[in-house]
Amino acid sequence: CIQSHLGENKMDILEELHEDLFKESWLRKNYLIDFKHHFMSHFPYALKEITKNRRKETHKSIKHCTIFSSNVDHLLLNLTLSDIMVSLANASTLQKDSSWIEMIRKFVTETLEDGTRLNSKQLNRLLGVSWRLIQIQSNREAIEILLKAVYTLYQQRGLILPVRTLLLKFFSKIYQKEELRSYRFRYRSRVLSRWLAGLPLQLSHLGSRNPELSTQLIDIIHTAAARANKELLKSLQATALQIYDPQEGTVVVLPAESQQRLVQLVYFLPSLPADLLSRLSRCCIMGRLSPALATTLIRILHMRSSLSGWKHSVNDWLMSDVDYLSFLFSTLTGFSKEELTWLQSLRGVPHVIQTQLSSVLLYLTDLDQFLHHWDITEAVCHSLMVIPARSQTFDILQSAISKHLVGLTVIPDSTAGCIFDVICKLLDHTCVVSETLLPFLASCCYSVLYFLLTLEKGEAEHLKKRDKLWGACVSILALFPRVLRLMLQSLRVNRVGSEELPVVGQMLRLLLQHAPLRPHMLTNAILVQQIIKNITTLKSGSVQEQWLTDLHYCFSVYITGHPQGPSALSTVY
Repeated sequence: CIQSHLGENKMDILEELHEDLFKESWLRKNYLIDFKHHFMSHFPYALKEITKNRRKETHKSIKHCTIFSSNVDHLLLNLTLSDIMVSLANASTLQKDSSWIEMIRKFVTETLEDGTRLNSKQLNRLLGVSWRLIQIQSNREAIEILLKAVYTLYQQRGLILPVRTLLLKFFSKIYQKEELRSYRFRYRSRVLSRWLAGLPLQLSHLGSRNPELSTQLIDIIHTAAARANKELLKSLQATALQIYDPQEGTVVVLPAESQQRLVQLVYFLPSLPADLLSRLSRCCIMGRLSPALATTLIRILHMRSSLSGWKHSVNDWLMSDVDYLSFLFSTLTGFSKEELTWLQSLRGVPHVIQTQLSSVLLYLTDLDQFLHHWDITEAVCHSLMVIPARSQTFDILQSAISKHLVGLTVIPDSTAGCIFDVICKLLDHTCVVSETLLPFLASCCYSVLYFLLTLEKGEAEHLKKRDKLWGACVSILALFPRVLRLMLQSLRVNRVGSEELPVVGQMLRLLLQHAPLRPHMLTNAILVQQIIKNITTLKSGSVQEQWLTDLHYCFSVYITGHPQGPSALSTVY
């Protein structure tokens, strides 16, 4: 009976031995024979082992022994014994100790496989023994059996977080620990390969339910991906569409730190097909990733593209040039095709600016979306500008604009501003502008200027967009004189109502006052003069308003060079 071996304080003695006796060689020399005789004779201990040796005692005695023994945590007792015994063994004594080592290995394996609900304390001791057995074991098959037993427990559903965490840490330690005797064992273990391959799917299914556990999974996946583990990368590729789903994917539901690690994982993906790039673009523009993270993602994709200018082998290309450029353009527009289609049906709502002189109406985005779109456009611009063939890049961009945006009747304000910005930055002396693009840009410019001139002081949210939109708009007009001329030609003031006429007058005055545009306005002096004449004719039946007086004065100063009397110019910008 175990009580006769250990005495009244058997559990306390075992715990003290485990904690205090740290010199294995001394302990082995002095205690191994006694421990084998006393502890391993009836190992593993259970209630039936205790009662079996008392068969000849009275029923009362057996009953007493059963009650007394049932107070003992037999699993913890066996684990403590196992812990002590395996600490006495090492790789050099494995053959000599094989009989009792096998008993412990069998006990550990069966305990892990029998489906018993272990608490975190029990499991921690059990995994400690397993780790020691793996360290001293040279037989790969024996190690594989032990790992398979741990994996059987790992696959159980409904494990509490501390238990699941211990199992994750155990497998992670097995995989990452370089001090293992078999340094490259982790690459050949079928169990480890199966465990690693299952991690991306587990991460996807976990979602936002347990961010702490998700963080642990991501760290392990990241380590394996960085080491180019084939099974892990294959599984990650298969699960990428779920992980990077812009609506409910792991990348958009976890905290920022985990999002950053998932964005970094994109670098290791074996391939980046068009459907995945489309989802990554949506992740960037929907605001579920911060501008900084979206910028990081755009830069990672640029590094892995053939257009980055880096030297790669042929097999290193993750995506086609067409798919990569499509990603950049869809990110630049800031809206999906479906969203842009939906916008075309909007009329007579506060978010759509109505004007009678432009074929393109402006949809007002909220400020956060506007600023987010503007920030990621900077990253897109950088990626486009570093592509070696500038003129070809510009041609591709304007072809995409002509195909997907020209012809739309409603354009978001951020899209218009970002298109202006990227065109201005890409343009150089080798670029030739498409004829179909110019009228579209002219209409967008008028709509943007009309919006800016009709802003009221109470619209604080939209007032914060003013400087960015104004700068982008006048840059386009300064770089493309034909866009300015087309916009001026569209100002057929006889078709506008009395409420839009003052806006046209203020617009002309601002264009005359803006120094970079003045040479182009001078080139179009006859056209500008005719527009002013038409406005004056329409207002001839009433008292001349201040805005019209200011317009005449500016024309006289900047075009004819002969001011006709003082006038208080109202500076808008």
